[in-house]
Amino acid sequence: MIHPSPEASTPQIAIDPDACPRLASCSHPGDETFRFAPIPILIEDWSGIRQWVDARKAEGVTDLEAYLDANPMAIQELRDRHHVFVDANDAALALFDADSRASFFAKARDLLPASRLSNSKVLKAMFDGATACQGERTLTSLTGRTIPIVWRCSLPAQPARYARLQFFAFDISEYQENISRLQSMRAEMARAGRIALIGQLAASITHEISQPLSATRTSIEAAARWLERDQPEMEEAKSSVRDAARWARDATEICHKLRGFMTHTPPQARLQSAAEVVASAIFLITPEAEAKGIVVETDVDAGLRVFVDRLQLQQVLGNLLLNGIHAIEARTNAPVRRLAVQAEPEGEDSIRFKVADSGPGIDAEAFQRLFQPFATSKAEGMGLGLSISKSIIEAHGGRIWAESMGGEGATLCFTLPGVQGQARRP
Repeated sequence: MIHPSPEASTPQIAIDPDACPRLASCSHPGDETFRFAPIPILIEDWSGIRQWVDARKAEGVTDLEAYLDANPMAIQELRDRHHVFVDANDAALALFDADSRASFFAKARDLLPASRLSNSKVLKAMFDGATACQGERTLTSLTGRTIPIVWRCSLPAQPARYARLQFFAFDISEYQENISRLQSMRAEMARAGRIALIGQLAASITHEISQPLSATRTSIEAAARWLERDQPEMEEAKSSVRDAARWARDATEICHKLRGFMTHTPPQARLQSAAEVVASAIFLITPEAEAKGIVVETDVDAGLRVFVDRLQLQQVLGNLLLNGIHAIEARTNAPVRRLAVQAEPEGEDSIRFKVADSGPGIDAEAFQRLFQPFATSKAEGMGLGLSISKSIIEAHGGRIWAESMGGEGATLCFTLPGVQGQARRP
C-alpha cells in the first residue's frame, strides 16, 4: 500500500511564479541559461517521492516492480501527494503550445499525467541508485497536437537535490515521420522487387495458368458433346462439368497466390510456419525450374516458426531460388541440375535458411559486391534482388551472407528470429 506523509495529502500544482512566491523564489527568473535553452526543460520536485522510495527500501522491499504490480494505484497516489511542477523554460512552453507560463501550469497535470511505464523508470532508477534515467512517452499539447518525446533526467546523490530534478525533453516527431517515410519507401521498393520477380517468371507462370484453363475448356467442350447426342448422356456431361469446375478452381488459386504476392499491404511481422513459406516460394519458381530440368529439393523442420512478414520472406526466397536457376543455366557441364532449400534451428531463438545451387559458383570480384545495389552479371538484370533481400532480412533483425567454392555451386544463407518445433518434415 502507499504510505503518504501526513503533511502531503492534498494534490499540489505549481502555477505562474508571479502569482506564487514559492515558485518565484526557486525558479531563478534571471537564469537565462535555463530560460532560453533550446531544449525543453521541466524542473520538478520529487523530494517527497525520494523519501517514499527510501522508506520502502527500509521496509525491506527488494523488487519495486513487483511492489508496483501489487499496488497499481501507487504511482497515481505518489503523483497526487508528493509531486510538484516547479518550473519550465521557454522551449518547454513552446513544446506544449502554451502562450504563457500561467496557461501551462494551469494544465500541467493534464498535459503530463501519471504514467506507469514512464514514471516507474524514474522510481526504479531511484530505487537502484542509478545516476540517470530516460524513457519515451507520447503527450498531447494544449492545442491537441500529439507529441512523441524522449525524456532524460540525471539523479543526484543528495536527497535534498530532488526538490529540483531537471527533465530534458526531446521532440522526436520529425524522427518518427522520417522513420515512417523510410519504412514506406522500403515497402515500395520490396513490392517493386516482387513485381520484377514475377516479370522474370512471366512466361513460365503464363504456362502454369494456361494448363488448367485449357483443361477447363476441354471439359466444357466434352460436356457440350455429351449433351448434343441424340440421347444426351447426362451423367457424363455432369462429370465433365465437375472436371471443368475443378480446373477453373486451380486456375483461380494460382491467380490468387500471384495477386497476394504482389499486394500492397504494409509489412506485418508475425510467427509463420517456415515450411509453408518455403512451399509458397517454391510454388512461384517451380514452372521455371521444371522447364529447365532443374530438381528442387527441400529439407525444412516442420515445426519451425519464423518471426517475419510472410510476403517479404517469400520474396527473399523467390529471389535466391531464381538466382540459383540462372546460375545452373550458366553452367553447361553441370553433373546435376539441383536447387536445395534448407531451414534449421540456429541457437534457441534463430532460424537459418540455406538456398544452394549446382551452378558455377561466384567469382571473387562478384563475391565482394554481391549485395550492392545494381551489381549484376546478367545482361537483362537490374541487380536489385539481393540488395532488396539484404534490406528485408536486416530489417527483421537477421543477417544474410554467401558461401561459394569456385565451380562447385553457391549457397546463400540468412538468419531470422524464430522458434524451434519438435516434428521434422519427412
